Amino acid sequence: MRLATSAQMAAIDRDTIAFGVPALELMERAGREMLHALMDALPMLEPPTPIALCCGKGNNGGDGLVLARLLDQLGFEVTVLLLAPPDDLSADAAMNRSRLPATVEVLIPMREDWVDIWLRLQADCDVVIDAVFGTGVRPPIHGEYIDLFHAFDRRLATVVSLDVPSGVSGDDGRVDPVAVQADHTITVGLPKLGLFVTPGRDHVGAVSVVDIGFPDDICERHTADHHILWPVDVAELLPVRPGDTHKYQSGTCLVLAGSQRYGGAALLAGLGALRSGAGLITLGLPSCHVSAALGQVTEALVAGLETDDSGCLLPMEKTAFDDLIARQNSWTVGPGLGAAPETDAFIIETLARITQPVVVDADGLSAFVRTGSELCFAGSEVVLTPHHGELARLAGITSDELTARRFEIVPELAQRWGVTLVAKGAPTLVADAGGTVYVNGTGHDALAHGGTGDVLAGLIGGLLAQGLNGIDAAVLGCWLHGRAGEIVAELAGTRRGVLARDVAGEIPSAFAELEWYLDGGGPA
Repeated sequence: MRLATSAQMAAIDRDTIAFGVPALELMERAGREMLHALMDALPMLEPPTPIALCCGKGNNGGDGLVLARLLDQLGFEVTVLLLAPPDDLSADAAMNRSRLPATVEVLIPMREDWVDIWLRLQADCDVVIDAVFGTGVRPPIHGEYIDLFHAFDRRLATVVSLDVPSGVSGDDGRVDPVAVQADHTITVGLPKLGLFVTPGRDHVGAVSVVDIGFPDDICERHTADHHILWPVDVAELLPVRPGDTHKYQSGTCLVLAGSQRYGGAALLAGLGALRSGAGLITLGLPSCHVSAALGQVTEALVAGLETDDSGCLLPMEKTAFDDLIARQNSWTVGPGLGAAPETDAFIIETLARITQPVVVDADGLSAFVRTGSELCFAGSEVVLTPHHGELARLAGITSDELTARRFEIVPELAQRWGVTLVAKGAPTLVADAGGTVYVNGTGHDALAHGGTGDVLAGLIGGLLAQGLNGIDAAVLGCWLHGRAGEIVAELAGTRRGVLARDVAGEIPSAFAELEWYLDGGGPA
């Protein structure tokens, strides 16, 4: 599904109105569809449960006023804290204020009383609804709004935000200095980019998107080619596995990784590949780590390779190299290889020779930077998986510049290099060689530990071995990897202390969730 910034969504709204749909009708549709999404998100919510809505003076507040009327019609006990007198409301919000029945209590206090009244309402309600700013926020937040947003307390009631949690910028996820912390966010038309970019993404909770009839051509005209990855869509990428599949039909993957110092990187990449569903994984790693590999990654074949005095891989003789790559459907190259000049030369030469699909990670990428070489790959399905610093060095720009223009630079680089580019981060972006960007919505700081990127590289390599093309393997791998990290944190009750091998261990659980969606278990 396409992503939109707040500015783009405003343009879509204007063009839809010009197309012939009155603004008041769009607001009515928004309220109606938000009601359906609210009931789906909170299935235990039943009348006459008390519900309080905090409504601003703009169109987000107008959406809240429509929702208040519809909740009242269902028999809920509805109270509205209105943050502006009727004369200060937008025209459409004012119209919907006038449509409220007498059974909806409307409070219009002085600013200095907002917090006390809102805390009292929350204490008496199971659910409270934030309809203050939505996409209309212009950080920084000033005055009494700061105290009010601090007063939204999920310990007192479930917090639902309409469109965007108030205080979060829908354009870039900025929060300055505070925003509502929601349990659920119900967003209209298209999901907003700021919902998936830190720090905004930490305020949204579960996200629902409601369709109110914005024409597809208008949406495409005003948005970039940026898409969010929903599980129901990612599930369609799962490799087909007939019941009589054997290991060679499930794909073979070679993981070329590790050095004396970084042997764990090779083992973790091997674990990621093994958990991908590929049939046979071969670990090519320094001979000093063979015993560890046989003990810890017992399902993989292990090839001990010759190293230099520093423990980094040496170039291989042609016969040995040909034997190693025989029958391999894909490669993962780079985790933990170290920085020896001979190793760099060997990797660059290898990537210029092999034609199988390949994932290039970590030192496999840094080899090009250290030698001043241009990226060069013989294969047509190449996936690069740099972290932020590696990508900045590959692109020859500063880390700050990459941070500031990430959504522009990542697709530009993918097009320039002719690869699938996985820019790891919060969120991880996946761009194809045509410049389309996919935003991965799974994962969080539980993955902020050494080795999790090695697991991801191996996982994507294993998916390539099963016949997926580069972009599909990267999209599926990133979703699975991020979700596995979330599952580990959910099981542990904390994001702290999560290890990379724990993440690899929960990849099957993430697969199971996608299979559930594929079988029709998830929402449409």
